[in-house]
Amino acid sequence: MKKLLLFNSLLLIFSCSWAQEYKIDVSYMYLYSDQWDKAIHTYNFSRPFFTEKQPLLMNGLTTSISYIFKNKKHVKHGVNFAYAYFPSSAGNDNFNNKLNLHFVNLGYILHYEKAETCKGLYSELLVSATSSIVYRNVNGEPFVYDEKKSKAFGIGGELHLKVGYYYKLKNKIYLSPFIAVAYTPILYAPNHEAVINQTKGLTSNNWTGIISTQIGITFHIRQQKND
Repeated sequence: MKKLLLFNSLLLIFSCSWAQEYKIDVSYMYLYSDQWDKAIHTYNFSRPFFTEKQPLLMNGLTTSISYIFKNKKHVKHGVNFAYAYFPSSAGNDNFNNKLNLHFVNLGYILHYEKAETCKGLYSELLVSATSSIVYRNVNGEPFVYDEKKSKAFGIGGELHLKVGYYYKLKNKIYLSPFIAVAYTPILYAPNHEAVINQTKGLTSNNWTGIISTQIGITFHIRQQKND
């Protein structure tokens, strides 16, 4: 036990010595995917008897954790892990249909700030591998399609640009509001149409491009001495 505690203490010290900054983001995200929108529009069009239409997968929440490495230059490097969730639910007589879209991203960060000219302002470029999964539930139970639980996986890459402004709260604790835009040229997700509309290749491609925007707040722990 003493060896384990010593190892954990050394790991924490080593991590802090190499870290410039730790960050946690919480934000609202707006998402646009033409292929997923087509599938949902087709689902609604083919079911005119439903009084409540299925909403598009476009409003969600996301959170992320970032780690910026120590560097005296204006451009710093880091890593990022992000998760996002987008629900779409429609309730009709004896039929409640819900889509659950999840994203997980793992990325590399280029962090830029120049306190001499723009104190508090920073920008970041993220290059991430992104994965997604869409589930469908009907009346609170997983929907079964072709004798399997309905789900669709996706994989692709994302470019993400973020701009924020630091406000110091206490000691090394900072808060920054931010805005961000992201672009996924190709997310390969061949079964998303089958999950959404129970068809395949009818209205959508096996892949989709995604554009998203974010607005949120970041909590920082900054290790640098001078801000």
